[in-house]
Amino acid sequence: MSTAAASSPAPEDSRTLRCPATHIDTSGAWLFWSSAPTPALIRSLERHGQLVPVLVDASGPTPVLIAGAARVAALAAAGRDVLCLDLGSLDEMARGLAHMQSNIDRELNDAQVVAAMRYFRSIPSADMSPVLESLGLEPRSKRLRLIDAWLTLPKKWDLLLNNVPLACAELLAGFPREELPGLEPLFNSLSWSRGNAVNLLTWLRETSLRDGIGAGALLEDCGMREILESGLSPKDVMTRIAFEVRRRRFPRLSALERDFAEAARKTSAGTRWRMVQPDQFESGAVEMTVRVKSPAELRAAATELTLIAARKDLASLFPAEDS
Repeated sequence: MSTAAASSPAPEDSRTLRCPATHIDTSGAWLFWSSAPTPALIRSLERHGQLVPVLVDASGPTPVLIAGAARVAALAAAGRDVLCLDLGSLDEMARGLAHMQSNIDRELNDAQVVAAMRYFRSIPSADMSPVLESLGLEPRSKRLRLIDAWLTLPKKWDLLLNNVPLACAELLAGFPREELPGLEPLFNSLSWSRGNAVNLLTWLRETSLRDGIGAGALLEDCGMREILESGLSPKDVMTRIAFEVRRRRFPRLSALERDFAEAARKTSAGTRWRMVQPDQFESGAVEMTVRVKSPAELRAAATELTLIAARKDLASLFPAEDS
């Protein structure tokens, strides 16, 4: 049976037609928000049938899907025909807009917005005004600038947008393109917060430029592969990687922090006092705090402070400034 013969008008409307799901072309790049059918959708189709037609362009020999990929996939698996609404002949821009408008009620994440923008930006001389309006993007806004920066990355990076915040787009775009593969292991299975990801990439870029070493090689020097394979929890893995990269970026500061932590531990051992360095050694000050719940605890803390003040090794808490 030919495709033309397999597609037949539905009696209720001359713009609707029925055809086997397998005869619908579902390969269009404008299907940027398509997803696999959910169990709930499959159950609904089994129990109630197809209540809403999918959208197609049936102007050619084969109906071309515009929206409704999940329903088509579910009906194809069940070997059933699909009820289609023919929108007529549409160009690439119109197909993308129709697909977007049919799904515009959903709450969009960064990956979905990027997917839509990547499609429309690929169309020569595309009028982006209706696209930006539908996506809620203001021209010249920071969010649009970040999205445009992200679009300069290889398309496969779109799959990592759940793990790397969009806020990192300009930082990532600042790396030479050949260095990006070396950064991918950071985000393949680790979901970074905005602040941690921005800090990490900033330290990597600055260290790479200072030391004349590629980002991937720098991460290997910092033990990224061993940390990823260590069996630690994702949170601990991210903390360890960030620590090692920061130590490479700020070797002097990291050494001061290490020495201070050891000195503070020894000095306050056995007491309820806590010692921290509050301002990255800029003032040379040490902050000491104590928490008490009663006059007796306060008196005990005062005695402990007297003992601390009498120690001979307090100089280790106040590293001399570099000459």
